[in-house]
Amino acid sequence: MELEAKLSDIEDSRNWIEIEPIDIGLSGENKYHITRCNGVELILRTSGIENYKRHCESAKFSQYIHDSLGLNMNLPIEVAACGGDTLAYTLYTWVEGEDADTKIRNLHTPEQARFGEKAGALLRRIHEVKAPDDILPWDEYYQKHLDELLGKFRIIGVNFKGRRETLDFIERNRHLVKDRPQTALHGDFRSGNLVIGNDGEYGIIDFGRWCWGDPYMDFQCVSRSCTTPFARGQINGYFGGDIPGDFFSLAGLYTAADTIRRICEAYRYGRDALEQAISAAEKTVREYNGFEGMIPSWY
Repeated sequence: MELEAKLSDIEDSRNWIEIEPIDIGLSGENKYHITRCNGVELILRTSGIENYKRHCESAKFSQYIHDSLGLNMNLPIEVAACGGDTLAYTLYTWVEGEDADTKIRNLHTPEQARFGEKAGALLRRIHEVKAPDDILPWDEYYQKHLDELLGKFRIIGVNFKGRRETLDFIERNRHLVKDRPQTALHGDFRSGNLVIGNDGEYGIIDFGRWCWGDPYMDFQCVSRSCTTPFARGQINGYFGGDIPGDFFSLAGLYTAADTIRRICEAYRYGRDALEQAISAAEKTVREYNGFEGMIPSWY
């Protein structure tokens, strides 16, 4: 079924003059930049109908974060089914601004660090939203998550330089998650999911991987941000320069586990995706000196 036909039963689609794919990632979800005939821009996210509940939960979470903090972010407009009930979709508002990755790369080092510090302060605000009382303790949830993730990884049998060191690091440090607090998490917080407005302030996009959990887990993507000064600045801005003693060990654990997750995810999408994930994993191993230390070399 052609894209236009799949989306034709979205009532708002009669007002659209442009549908531009903006990210066909590995999550099974597609995203489109929509332009209405009146010039209003939107984001459309679609995935299989089996993900309808997740669409509803994500929309509810996004609205809750906005109502709690007043952040400049995508807000849900509508959640429903389309494509003859084969797809779930959510329409979100568009966040104006320049891609932070592109803008920050072209700045001098002190400015890159300053924007990193602002990003850290923004992330700290998100983590002010505490998790509900009725969810599983973090230790119970995350240990089960690790068992399932590592089981999948061993089944697919993918090898990379530093594989054993990565797995050993996870096993040595997984006990650290005991008694950790839980807050709202963006789930993929990095410069690629930020935009910078004309006023120099951030807009934040793509809460598609949101969850409740240990706030330090939102640093698992920091090394994938645009520049090293930005990444360092994000950590410094989050803590105000006073970094707790357990931060780097926990952030390292979550980074190592996310490396394994991305390989498992890429495995389903063929050789090119898998090679990219392996390359990223090996880069992470080098940054952590074969996971012999806790603090990455770029910090």
